[in-house]
Amino acid sequence: MEILQIVGIGIIAAVVIVLIKDIKPEIAIITGVAAGILIFIITVNMLMEIISVFVALIDKTGVSSTAVSAMLKIIGVGYLTEFAQGICEDSGSKSLGDKIVFGGKIIILYLSLPIIRTLFEIITGLL
Repeated sequence: MEILQIVGIGIIAAVVIVLIKDIKPEIAIITGVAAGILIFIITVNMLMEIISVFVALIDKTGVSSTAVSAMLKIIGVGYLTEFAQGICEDSGSKSLGDKIVFGGKIIILYLSLPIIRTLFEIITGLL
């Protein structure tokens, strides 16, 4: 099960970080980033399956691929933003993490504009 691998990597990385944080803080940061990358690698197959399910749903339902693509991009930006914020906070740069979150929110809003535009067109068409 992937969750056991993810939890194992997380716990081992957390213990290593706690043990070496005071001695070599730069190694502690690298350990956290490396653990995050390993966890991402473990989940890549699941991410690919999720995308293939969305592609199949687009094909079956005829829903606009633009909307689904925007939705997947928004989800990706959210996850990457949260990951980057966590790394910044772990390294003691909470302020930088907050700025990354702000940037991520702006990008999410920008990516959602086509969906918002379509919704307004539907609403005005109904009136």
